Amino acid sequence: MKKTHSIPLIFLGLGNIGGTLLRQILETRETVAERAGLRLIPVAVADVSGLLYAADGLPEATLHAALAATQGGGTLAALPDLHPLAYLPTVLQPGAILADLTASPKTTPTLRAALDAGCSVALANKIPLAGPWAEARPFLSHPRLRYEVTVGAGLPVIETLHYLRDTGDRVTAIEGCVSGTLGYLCAELERGVLYSQAVAQARARGYTEPDPRDDLSGKDVARKALILARTAGWPLEEGDLTVEPLYTAALAGLAVADFMAATTALDADYAARVAAAQAAGRVLRYVARVTPEGGTVGLTAVERDGALGALRGPANYIAVHTTRYDALPLALAGPGAGREVTAAGVLGDIIKLAHTGQTA
Repeated sequence: MKKTHSIPLIFLGLGNIGGTLLRQILETRETVAERAGLRLIPVAVADVSGLLYAADGLPEATLHAALAATQGGGTLAALPDLHPLAYLPTVLQPGAILADLTASPKTTPTLRAALDAGCSVALANKIPLAGPWAEARPFLSHPRLRYEVTVGAGLPVIETLHYLRDTGDRVTAIEGCVSGTLGYLCAELERGVLYSQAVAQARARGYTEPDPRDDLSGKDVARKALILARTAGWPLEEGDLTVEPLYTAALAGLAVADFMAATTALDADYAARVAAAQAAGRVLRYVARVTPEGGTVGLTAVERDGALGALRGPANYIAVHTTRYDALPLALAGPGAGREVTAAGVLGDIIKLAHTGQTA
């Protein structure tokens, strides 16, 4: 029988991705033990309200109570034996793996402390990797940090870029569609749905953040583009990217309800852009493109029959141009969103980090 190694896990955030990851770990414990030789043991779960901790592993009843409490946007606040967040540094220990499953800009000091304490880190949070280069560089180059799901959800985009560079290839350009939300919006516009209706539908279905401008601004795509560029070896900054938001400056400062009501003012403009693209045999897609010199993020008319034009719904497509993959790029395509595939990608990073720790 394969020997199993116990790996303590620390969760930062138990929202959509964190909750799904915890459920996957509980459901796949025996499979992971048998196939990977690992016993993944959640010892700490933290959110903005505090920290649950048990050195030998949180009881399963406590974990299920935490999942129930945080479902639908709740917090751990009402659970018994909750420690203040200030207790978190005492939980960090060599050999543990911390998973940042938040979308918070405030976790960076904790990530640094975890790595300094000998922990490994699995990131779903893009923000620490997309800030100023001087602050992001130590994370991007750290051997005990993985961040596969920050671009393309479960697609092996980051691992592919590392493979290309490790084998001596040189990346020259990366382009693609990396937002499931904006992919849905473009597909609806192509179908003839008005911009205001498409945005309202996307929000009603939970495809956007509560304020759709968080998606429509293009900032999330820009972060992904920066992560791709930096992984390719280009130390680009946010200012090196030109980003096109999918709303006008006049709508930027409105309350959410007012913004939703005002989107009808953009219907004619976007309908005209769709018609112009169609007249040229093209369709609109929200495309990110980066090179060593910089990049662009915005709405682009692409060939209807091309790889980007064929995308539907939340699918992502990323093409990597290199000195070896020159005439025809290396391409990855598949679901670019979804709790299950994203959480599974984090679980894959955890398993790889655990194995690296055993052989380090």
